Amino acid sequence: MQNLIEMYKRESASTFNSISNEQITRFVEMILEAYDSGGKVYICGNGGNAAYVANFVTDLNLHPFVSEDKSKPMNVSKRMFCINLTDSTSTITGILNDVGADFIFSEQMKISARAGDLFIGLSGSGNSKNVLEAIKYGKTTGVKSIVITKKAESSCGLIADLVVEITGDSEFPGQTGKNNNNFHFEDSVSKLSHITTGILKQKVQNENRS
Repeated sequence: MQNLIEMYKRESASTFNSISNEQITRFVEMILEAYDSGGKVYICGNGGNAAYVANFVTDLNLHPFVSEDKSKPMNVSKRMFCINLTDSTSTITGILNDVGADFIFSEQMKISARAGDLFIGLSGSGNSKNVLEAIKYGKTTGVKSIVITKKAESSCGLIADLVVEITGDSEFPGQTGKNNNNFHFEDSVSKLSHITTGILKQKVQNENRS
């Protein structure tokens, strides 16, 4: 067991370190640009990734705007507007029933997506058709796109405005074969969300002081 624990810690750190600082910087910048312009941020993913989407959205919408003692929200004039495209089972299954699985995210964006908004899609393979359709729809309305993936050379990676590529191999039980590195991929998504949330919080605090 101790060997497996050490393996997990080592592999997880190596996977996150595979992401270039340039990609992380641009990732954060694009989210801050949406915040500054009053744009919305749409986020989605499939399966286990959907759980990380929920955490990401909660962090961005709430945490940067809470005071350090958490006793009350900060008095700010502008908030983050982040939308979880995986959140509503009734909406997703309605689209699934009426239009098809490939469009469960893009159809939701048609309700409110505008130029200046940002789309973030999580796709380990980079070939998730519903993520791809959301990126394609965004391009017709001026929505910028980011894909977080293991494979930059993929359907989503080739058309997204920014690719955050998370690479690595794993020997840890449960994430080998076709599931190779899935746990560490999700760990890295969580770290990306926390980095972004912390930087946004600092920005909000600084603006609130001025």
